[in-house]
Amino acid sequence: MAAETVAWRTLFAELANADARSAAVMDGAQPISMPAAQYVFRAGAPCVNYVLVLEGRVRVQLIGEGGREAMLYRVLPGQSCILTTCCVLSGDAYPAEGFTEAPVQALAISKPAFDQALESAPAFRRFVFTNLGGRIAEVIARMEEVTFRPVERRLAAFLLSRVGAAGNIAATHQEIAVELGSSREVVSRQLKRLEHQGLVRLGRSSVTVCDPGALRRLAEPGI
Repeated sequence: MAAETVAWRTLFAELANADARSAAVMDGAQPISMPAAQYVFRAGAPCVNYVLVLEGRVRVQLIGEGGREAMLYRVLPGQSCILTTCCVLSGDAYPAEGFTEAPVQALAISKPAFDQALESAPAFRRFVFTNLGGRIAEVIARMEEVTFRPVERRLAAFLLSRVGAAGNIAATHQEIAVELGSSREVVSRQLKRLEHQGLVRLGRSSVTVCDPGALRRLAEPGI
């Protein structure tokens, strides 16, 4: 049994244990490999495949005026891309871009095979729309956070989520800004404020958390 088959049957057990047509669709998918830091799709490009990630990580983001980046979500093993699903269903071009943050192994199902599977493979159809609905809810939650939660709280929560055992976070101000859906200037200003308060120490492409308790209090609602 090919490694891709073992992987999808483990990650997508609801399809492996379902009707024969759904399993056949997955067995017939085309394995694809992509190195890190490679574009998977760009804004304006057509969508020709439905893709399921087996290994690695894909970041999907919008590019605004002046080249400002804002991350929408990540696609992890066992998931499909929301935009890819929407675009392959509608026939529209991609409105954003996606690229690999780590080497990716995935399965690609062509649009003709995808369309046919929606009609003839019940478990596959349920998986597509259940996955789409759940992931859209995640994106809406992120958009609510970016829109309504103050940037200093989002920054504190981000630092706490990424801090290592030694208190260090390897990230540039620009990389943090992309994660928060903010600008580099705003993030730099907030980091300087935290440093002045003794909560963090800034280095070259790094941040060291000095007072995680204070950061945790800052990240909490109502503080």
